[in-house]
Amino acid sequence: MDTRKLFYDIYRNNVTAEQHYLPWALCMLEKDYESPSLYILASLQSPYNIFEVEEYFKRAIGELKITIPSEQECIDYMIYTRLQKITQDEDMAITEAYELYNMFCELDCPEELVAWVYISDLIDNFQYEDNDLEVTEEVLLQEIIREAKNQLKKYSPWSDEK
Repeated sequence: MDTRKLFYDIYRNNVTAEQHYLPWALCMLEKDYESPSLYILASLQSPYNIFEVEEYFKRAIGELKITIPSEQECIDYMIYTRLQKITQDEDMAITEAYELYNMFCELDCPEELVAWVYISDLIDNFQYEDNDLEVTEEVLLQEIIREAKNQLKKYSPWSDEK
């Protein structure tokens, strides 16, 4: 798990030991990062004390000298990764388009995601309504991929850093 993804979930108040902190710690160890607190965090066993988990996480961040990304950096990273998934895997296009729409709603309607409201309406019309717009799956996927490629131009490529 990427550190920016973890911090995105932290900023959204949506973290657990099992689904976030421990996978992050294991991922960091796999990338050859080392610190005493990181080892302890990765080795914690259930039942988890979230206060203990968060304390070891904070210590590991400090020991590894990781700069805490801003909320906006995390949001941009999550948008970028979802756009990448759309362009790399057509089978994930509709799912990721919905996720971008959900981010639009959760993040209080940021301008950079407004196009996904229209696309979400297209998907709903295609899947659940009378399809009065007569949208085919091929046209729908083309629209999603076109918008993803267009928006990807706005984001600098993210490196595989922490």
